[in-house]
Amino acid sequence: MPPFTRDRLARLPRRRLAEGRNVTKAIVDLVEIEGRPVVLKDFASRPWPVRQIWGPWQLDREARAYSVLAGLKGTPAFLGRVDRQAIVLEYVAGRTLASLRPGDLSGPFFDRLDRLLEEIHARGVAHGDLHRHDVLTGPDGDPCIVDFSTSVSAGRGAGPWSRFLFGQMRLADRRSAAKMRRRMLPGSGAEVPDRRGLYRMGGWARRLLDSLRGR
Repeated sequence: MPPFTRDRLARLPRRRLAEGRNVTKAIVDLVEIEGRPVVLKDFASRPWPVRQIWGPWQLDREARAYSVLAGLKGTPAFLGRVDRQAIVLEYVAGRTLASLRPGDLSGPFFDRLDRLLEEIHARGVAHGDLHRHDVLTGPDGDPCIVDFSTSVSAGRGAGPWSRFLFGQMRLADRRSAAKMRRRMLPGSGAEVPDRRGLYRMGGWARRLLDSLRGR
């Protein structure tokens, strides 16, 4: 596939997939190139601090994660970097768990999701912010995990802080998967791992902030 450039992408058919929940999120479009749909994640239209600092930082993390996960079934392929503000990814057809209702999925789907997370973690990557919009039911019915913009990588040679943070985010991934299973499989009795370390401190900080806001 030829290199991705803004001029070329601008001339191609596209469809908006996501506007982003706020201005810190990328615009996500489905672009058809040579008859093949691909995903364009783009910060170019966001305010200056996001466009020049926050967005490129997120894309760097995502590109790094996809390079480590290359070839792993259940994660999209990284296809290229447009510039500092945009990347192109493989398009995975499917529905997010957020679009499904409790009872639409079976227990084996979540067993496969757990195994996929184990494989991702075994490669030294933790998603870090896994939620129902990040998990798809792929064309074959298997889970696919997307959006590694907040991921943590801790491969060989990682320092103590990176390894510690990776351990905390790995636990967060497991908690998120267990909570999705419990939500989507009523009566399953899925156990959710306890919070530890920074993950617990983050929960305390969030509750304190909510109380100060009167929520």
